[in-house]
Amino acid sequence: MENASQALLIAGGVLIALLVIGLLVWMFTNLSGFQQQEGVQVTSSQIAKFNNEYGSYAKDDLRGSDLYTLLNKVADYNRRQSSVGTGNTDTGEDINYQPMTVKFNLAGKAKQFTVDNETPRLLTKNEYVQDKSTTNTFAETISTTVTALENKYSKDSLNKLVDNVTNIFIDDDREAFQNAAVERFNNLCTKVQITDFNQIKDGSKIREEVYTYYEYVQFKRAHFKCDNVSYNTKTGRITEMDYSFTGDFE
Repeated sequence: MENASQALLIAGGVLIALLVIGLLVWMFTNLSGFQQQEGVQVTSSQIAKFNNEYGSYAKDDLRGSDLYTLLNKVADYNRRQSSVGTGNTDTGEDINYQPMTVKFNLAGKAKQFTVDNETPRLLTKNEYVQDKSTTNTFAETISTTVTALENKYSKDSLNKLVDNVTNIFIDDDREAFQNAAVERFNNLCTKVQITDFNQIKDGSKIREEVYTYYEYVQFKRAHFKCDNVSYNTKTGRITEMDYSFTGDFE
């Protein structure tokens, strides 16, 4: 009897041990599943946040100034977080997401950005692409010219000249009108002063430079429509946004 009792005790102990082990395995399995599910939720939340941030630019009426901001954001994103990046994230991690692409098309209406409906001086291409580059390639294309003009005339003066372009850069042989144009120019531009109409006549350097800046201002005022948004099939993150010029300005 004593041996039987001991056998029962041993069997009971083994059974309890098996139950405890089974319970621990169950708890571990469920905890791992919970952690995995939580990780998926965090990832989904991050993707949703990312897509909401860039998706806010997917409009039928996006200003050129906002498009310019988007180009800078994409260039910064490609540099810091994409597989072509040259920098690191704030935590020093190499995330290696697919680089983003932004395309915008002037829809064959580039002349509408000019003041005289002639061949564009600044926006010389019909389509611009910000792809895998880690810098704003559009800005690189025009910034040297624009910065030089702003340094020469001042940004404030250039904007004033652009707003009054038809009252200053006239094609009129009458001396009184030409003298008035010279006076208007000098009143609006403090860094560069002129003495006669020949300095701002048709084909002059000053007129060409102001007309060039006019295109830059018009781009910021232009309205663009988002035609397409593409997503990475595996991650669901936005990878490309395409725009076209609507033909409208502010």
